[in-house]
Amino acid sequence: MKPTEVFTHTRRITWGETDAARIAYTARFLDFAMEAVERWFQDRLGTGWYEMNVDEGIGTPFVHVQMDFRSPVTPRDTLVSTVRLTRLGGSSLRFAVTGWVGERLVYEAELVCAFVDAARMKPIPAPERYRAALEAEAALA
Repeated sequence: MKPTEVFTHTRRITWGETDAARIAYTARFLDFAMEAVERWFQDRLGTGWYEMNVDEGIGTPFVHVQMDFRSPVTPRDTLVSTVRLTRLGGSSLRFAVTGWVGERLVYEAELVCAFVDAARMKPIPAPERYRAALEAEAALA
């Protein structure tokens, strides 16, 4: 199935994710972005990180993260993160992930992961069984 729109992941901010300032703790924003990317894997490739690692022997560690914070969020907020595959390399995937509460931009992130042989932690080419789906996603960017 060829995707026709950018992937979105919706989640509610919880009380346990906040700090003494009563806003989401800074470190949680990377969790929000990575959670959205994992849901992208599940939706667009039909597999999650755990399944790839355990069943296929393929890891997808992140090798680069860059993030800008634009506005705080509280447990009153529903966060919608968009995930775009902006570059498909030989063994790497570069994602642009943005978080929104309504029309308000919350965060912008760039995340890069690499396909690796999980036992040896050495890069491998993007698996052929996912290549067509990855190419279709990259074409959306």
